[in-house]
Amino acid sequence: MANGVMTRQHEDSELVQHWPILAVAFLVSLVSTGLRFAIGPFMRPLVEEFGLTHGQLSGIVAAAMLVFGFALPLVGRLADRWGSRVVVAAGTVLMALSLVIVAASRSPMAFTLGFAGIASLALAATGQVALSPVISHWFRRQRGFAMMFLSAGGMGGIALMTPVSTALIASVGWRATYLVFAAFSVLVLLPLVLRWVRDEAASAARMRAAAWQPALATTPFWLLACGLFACGFSMHLMGTHGVPMLEHHGFQPMTASFGVGLIGLVSIWSTLGLGVLADRVGKPAFLGLIYLVRGLGFLALVTVGQAWELYLTATIGGLAWAGSAALTSAITADIYGARVVGTLFGLLYFGHQIGAAVGSYLGGWAFDTLGDYSVAFVAAAVLLFIGAAASWRIGAYQ
Repeated sequence: MANGVMTRQHEDSELVQHWPILAVAFLVSLVSTGLRFAIGPFMRPLVEEFGLTHGQLSGIVAAAMLVFGFALPLVGRLADRWGSRVVVAAGTVLMALSLVIVAASRSPMAFTLGFAGIASLALAATGQVALSPVISHWFRRQRGFAMMFLSAGGMGGIALMTPVSTALIASVGWRATYLVFAAFSVLVLLPLVLRWVRDEAASAARMRAAAWQPALATTPFWLLACGLFACGFSMHLMGTHGVPMLEHHGFQPMTASFGVGLIGLVSIWSTLGLGVLADRVGKPAFLGLIYLVRGLGFLALVTVGQAWELYLTATIGGLAWAGSAALTSAITADIYGARVVGTLFGLLYFGHQIGAAVGSYLGGWAFDTLGDYSVAFVAAAVLLFIGAAASWRIGAYQ
């Protein structure tokens, strides 16, 4: 009993003492992830401005996704060696610069350079991979909760930045909107990062901690990679083809949009609770449960026929929608150590992006070839069930 009380006091002390670091990381993740996913409101003005087709602009967005994915292992490695503070601060400055370049662009080439090139690198340097080392170091007993809180910031960014961008574009135009975000990055985010994000003091020890390669020959790494590939496949399949699939199955556009949006809305609040439970129940067990519930949700989505069935499925699915990447990062730190978590999580998240590209493509291929999205969504469910089994297997290595 006494040991339990002491453990709880230590956890509370850890959370209170390092809360500012987590709060700043939450805000950085909110803005960075929000900017990465808030392209929707900019689509029409960008098409009109540069004379692009929707397909051409979508190609630029796809290129940005790939550049982002390729940058993640490098960003994680730099964060392990130099610390999250340096990488995230530099990324924040680069993010502001890229937004200024995008806002000032007068040709499709200049826009592509700023958006798919520089901005993708900046968003990678201010995302979850870059922030994982500092969070993993300061939060050990509550690592699952801390990573889930960071993930909640990303989900909040997706939910918040889209309507904010829409309102700003309607008021001041798309160029000024990007300039507003650039100013916020420099005037608000950068000072907070420099003031509060503190890495471990032993920088020399961090520089020597370079033995991440042996992890690539271990089973847990590839089990984690299996789950995160399924995560990327399923999330981007839903993001790209969820609404069209539901419309094809007879739902009205607003009903379909609200159903998919409800998943993200629920996930913001469920993420924090999942983090607390994961620290107590066991992260691999909970990660597997998330993939299992998500897989069942994908199967349910291709069978629902009424609005209330869609909303119920979206609500239940939203409970397990977020958090897989956060728990993967936490488990990586638990198994391999906080000093290499950036590098390894960056590599794992690159696999997530490969899954995202495959899932997005397969959805379109299935509809064009078979006239229906069901095969792609069933494939996502199967991959998620495999990811669940892989995650439960990880428990044997802890």
